[in-house]
Amino acid sequence: MAPTFYYKPLVPMDEFPKKLGDRKLPGWVGILLFLLVVGLSVAVGVLAAMANSPACKDGLRAEQECRNITHLLEHELTQAQDVLRGTEAQAATCNQTVETLKFSLKEEKARGHKQQELVQKLQEEIKSLHQSLQEKSSELKQLRQSHSNLAESCTPRDMRINLPVQSMLLF
Repeated sequence: MAPTFYYKPLVPMDEFPKKLGDRKLPGWVGILLFLLVVGLSVAVGVLAAMANSPACKDGLRAEQECRNITHLLEHELTQAQDVLRGTEAQAATCNQTVETLKFSLKEEKARGHKQQELVQKLQEEIKSLHQSLQEKSSELKQLRQSHSNLAESCTPRDMRINLPVQSMLLF
């Protein structure tokens, strides 16, 4: 089956190069192209000269130094941040220890206060017992004295009877 659509060139293929050769570009287009090529060449030359200039090289060197310093500073910043994290962790541990110690100190103060109260009560009890002892001692002295007065006033016959009582009282 043959194709239904055919393209028929206007110029036969064997004559095509001849027809193209007959055409000429206008002169002003050639001059314009020449000026364009010369302008671009001059621009490339100027840019090459500027790129190789000492100021440009100094700028590139300064930019490289800036990058190196920036890299160094970033490295130091990273180290400082690591140290800061470690210090913050230590500070948190210290704060927790301080809180624990404060709590322990409060407990110790409360315990000390209770012990002081107990000591004070015991001292008061000791004073009252001491006073009671002094009272009992004075009573005992009075009883001994009254007993010795009775013993002196009694006859020898009465003494024999009171002797065991006297010995009991002495103990």
